[in-house]
Amino acid sequence: MEKNYSDSNLTFNNMASDIVVGLDIGTTKVATIVGYLNNKGKIEILGHGKSASKGVEYGLIQNLLKAQESIRTSVQLASSHARMEEINSVYAGIAARHIRTGNCKHYIFRANHNALITQEELDEMKHDVENIALPPDQRIIAIIPQKYVIEDSADGASHESLDPVGEIGTKITGFYQIITGNIQEIKKIDTCITSSNIQAKELILEPIASGLSCLTEDEKQRGVALIDIGGGTTDMVIFQNGRPKFCKVIPFAGSVITKDIASVCNIPEDTAEELKVNHGSCIPEKSSPSRVSTILRPHGQPPLKITDEQLAKIIYSRVHKEILGIVKAELENSGCMKMLQNGAGLVLTGGGAKLRHLVELCQFDLGLNTRIGIPGIGFADSLSNELKQPLYSTALGLLKYGIECETKGFQPSDSQEVETEPFNGGNEGPKTEKGNGGNRKSGQLIETLKRTLTSFFEQIS
Repeated sequence: MEKNYSDSNLTFNNMASDIVVGLDIGTTKVATIVGYLNNKGKIEILGHGKSASKGVEYGLIQNLLKAQESIRTSVQLASSHARMEEINSVYAGIAARHIRTGNCKHYIFRANHNALITQEELDEMKHDVENIALPPDQRIIAIIPQKYVIEDSADGASHESLDPVGEIGTKITGFYQIITGNIQEIKKIDTCITSSNIQAKELILEPIASGLSCLTEDEKQRGVALIDIGGGTTDMVIFQNGRPKFCKVIPFAGSVITKDIASVCNIPEDTAEELKVNHGSCIPEKSSPSRVSTILRPHGQPPLKITDEQLAKIIYSRVHKEILGIVKAELENSGCMKMLQNGAGLVLTGGGAKLRHLVELCQFDLGLNTRIGIPGIGFADSLSNELKQPLYSTALGLLKYGIECETKGFQPSDSQEVETEPFNGGNEGPKTEKGNGGNRKSGQLIETLKRTLTSFFEQIS
């Protein structure tokens, strides 16, 4: 039910049921956005809040007390901005290195094969899959239908369909991608949110949320890959025929680049982040070899002078060899590369998408048309320029997801135990830096960069 939220009749003593809140708990920031659906079918923003993220590393909550403080600060700022007494519930995002993907198929035989297949049947199949046997430490976050195979009793023939509603057949087999997360890590998110007397209505995979805010329906129909480069993870989702087809979370993102700069230059990470944002590029050939930044260093060390080209060499090593290298491998493994080349290509979003020359490097490395994804699709024209930034794609998408669920009256139905084919959940993606192999690889990269750039520093210092 919609309301007209004009200044004359708007009160916030009790939060209305159609006011929705999105909460993005990131590695570098916590963003809270409050909004509602206006009578023109567009999302209006009532308020937002952002705080520095503490206690979170690579998307994982390490220190619950610090994370709780960051969440409370962000939520309180958004509540104050929206002139609300309190926020009681949120739609929260999840994406971290513990996310796993796998595949499953499930079938049903239809009693009346002459009746048209209904959406309710497909929904029931999807809900049935929720009861698939999982490792004891895993919980389902999302189930994404990939395709259906419909069998006809008349001649025994079968055919594939992406949307079989309205067709007829005796047997429906659904193929699904299942996204799971570690139960303990999910509990940490729940605990941090509920500690502020807030209910987490649902945890949504962040790249899917980001896609809602910055991808057009045409792009999702033709085929598009969204790459959300955050602070701790790079999140990937591929859309085709209007729906998610493939998801992946990659444990390398903007904070790793910052750590590389800090390590190679022997400077604090906050200084390295400022250097990356203000002078960084991921293509050395497009960076000036003569433009010099002077960096003050602690403990009486002499100032460090570094050119834009030298800085770009550090950034390029991580972005080209690891982040985009893994993205390319995952795109190829998904079997969607040709579809993306003929479709809408690649959309970059997240705070890391603003790195200079990243679009050009993506086009060269991946061979796909690339653009920056600015959130705002489905939102009213009053959306502020402050929020129309890639770093808010997830938070705005979480808000939009919540509004779509509530305005459609979405309610999960009760599931029944069914027999399905085994869940193949072994696809955990690349090993993280904190694994033994990851530590060696990261250390070797840093040492190589140090050796390569030492002579440059000596020449210009």
